[in-house]
Amino acid sequence: NFGNSLATYLLRILLILLWTLLFIIPGIIKGLAYSQAMFILADEPEIGPMDALKKSEAMMNGNKTKLFLLGLIFALLSVACVFTLGIGFLFLLPVMQITLAKFYDEVKMNYTGEDRMNEIEQIGVGE
Repeated sequence: NFGNSLATYLLRILLILLWTLLFIIPGIIKGLAYSQAMFILADEPEIGPMDALKKSEAMMNGNKTKLFLLGLIFALLSVACVFTLGIGFLFLLPVMQITLAKFYDEVKMNYTGEDRMNEIEQIGVGE
């Protein structure tokens, strides 16, 4: 699935760059809108690059502000990690990745209309 992922990544960068040329704010908004494309490819490897970007944009309707605020929190924590001479990044980077993956799960659940019980049944909690 490397070729599909690479094409999606390059197309995402190109589209964000083109929106940024228009002005900075639309580039940031489109960057947030396209942020879930790689997670979508991991879930659905048969989907094409442009379809992944379109689905990401549809999924992020109403969720861009949440992701932006999450990014601000991580930016502040990154500044705090600098004061630890970079040692804090050993803890922050895995937490960031896990948080972004759980954010995708939440957005996907809201987008597809799945309920929380389906997720709990998959994990096996409550048996």
